[in-house]
Formats: sequence, structure tokens, C-alpha cells
Amino acid sequence: MRLAAALVALVGAAILVLALVTIAAQQASGVQPFSNELSDNIFFARTIPFVLGAGVAFGMLGAATAMRARRAKPGEVRRFSRATVIGHWLITLGFLLALPTGVWQYLGGILDVNAPISLYLFYRVHYIGAAIILFSVAYFLTYWWQTGSRSLLPPRGEWRRHWSAFAGELPPQLGRIVGRALRVEPIRSDSPPGQFSYYETAFSFPTWTIAIGLITVTGLIKALRYLAPVPGPVLWGASTLHVAAMVLLVLKVLDHLRYVFGRWPLVKAMTTTWLSEQYARARNMG
Repeated sequence: MRLAAALVALVGAAILVLALVTIAAQQASGVQPFSNELSDNIFFARTIPFVLGAGVAFGMLGAATAMRARRAKPGEVRRFSRATVIGHWLITLGFLLALPTGVWQYLGGILDVNAPISLYLFYRVHYIGAAIILFSVAYFLTYWWQTGSRSLLPPRGEWRRHWSAFAGELPPQLGRIVGRALRVEPIRSDSPPGQFSYYETAFSFPTWTIAIGLITVTGLIKALRYLAPVPGPVLWGASTLHVAAMVLLVLKVLDHLRYVFGRWPLVKAMTTTWLSEQYARARNMG
């Protein structure tokens, strides 16, 4: 299983590299005298299928690796697989490249401020980050599909309990507001939700999913216009929602930093994959 997945990943990587080289050679041939900015737009759009395919291939490899039996360490619990850690830091790199450049493109246009470097370089870095995010999305979706993992979501039929426990963990006044919005009664739960906290299962991961899903779909629509006609209203809607998703992601990143930087063992676990059993029990994390 692992050998077959490794071969699939190797083939996927080879196809991606070959596609990048071929497309770059075609655009550098001078047959189409594109500007730097338009050339990058077209290059990114044409490579998307190969980036997604490579993400699927490596997601299969990650799943095959994660399904190996592991020996638990004394006094520690496994919080993440190595495949999850690799995917997390990869998509983090994508955000570090894509978010600041995307914010600059938007605010620079509104404020009518010129950058000290050419605008096409912002787009180029933005597209590199976007490609990494697309790869990571395909990687994680394949990984979760292959492993059947649902640890970041409440078990079926237990969404309301997780929402109630999440609202109960908030400051009382805020918890009541969130509870009314979700139509649940805030409760303080002493029963551990599982591998992740109620905050993560009931709020953090679902909002990450919405934000990343929205920016991915709208970004694909925006890129498609360089390969095929896209109706104006559809493109306008996609562009508007793309900016909205960008704002939501900036807020999510800030919230995520607030959450994990106050809990350094979680940051360590995202590097070592392990969490101390004592910390996990104290935090109601199974």
C-alpha cells in the first residue's frame, strides 16, 4: 500500500514538474507577446489541474503513511500524524505568501498607492502561494477521504452538544450571545470531546473550512477567465466573495494565533505530533 502510494506520488510530482517546464517554455517562446502580469495569470491558470493532481497523489501517500500502526509514548498522546503536520506547515507557507500579497493588491488599488516594486511581482508571489494552498487543499481532502478521519468534526448527531460546550467555554455574556445565535444552551462540559477541544471542533475547524473553501472556489473561477469566457456577473460575484474570504482568513489567522500562542504545548504538538497526556486531560482533549 505504502509503496504503491509512493509511486503514485512520484508520478504526480514528475507530471507536475514536466507540466511546469512545458508551460513555461511555451510562454517564453514569444509566440504570444504577453505582458509579465498577463503571462503569470495564464501560467497559473494552466498549471492548476496539475497542482491539484499532485496534491491528490501526495495525499494518498500521506494517508498510506498515517495508517501504519504507531507505538504510543509513555505519558503522551498522539495529536497529529506526520502527514498532517507536513500539510499544516505547507498550507501555512501558502498563506504567508498569498495573504499579504492579496491584501496589498486590494488595499493598494483602493488607496491608490504604488508599491516600490512592480505589481506583477506581487501577483507572481500571490500565485505561488495560491498554488501551494490548492495543493494543500487537494492533499488534505484526499488524506481525510483515504483515512476516513473525522476527528476535527463533532461525531454525527453531536453538533448541538459541541456547540453548547463551546458556548459554555466562552465568557458568560459572549457565551449567551453565541448560544442564542446557535439556538443552544451554553453548558460547562467536563467530558472530553475527543482528540480536539470543543472550540476546535465546534468553531475553529468549521470556520476554517468555510473560509478556505470559499477562497478556493472563487479563486478557481477568477483563474478560469484566462482560459475560458466567464460571464461578467459571475466574475464580479467571485471577485467580491474572494475579497470577503480573504478578510475572513485574516481574522481566522489572528484568532488562531491568539488561541495557540496561549497554549504552547499545542504549537509543540504541531511539530512533534505528540501532546502530553496530562495537558490533554487538563484541557478536556481526550
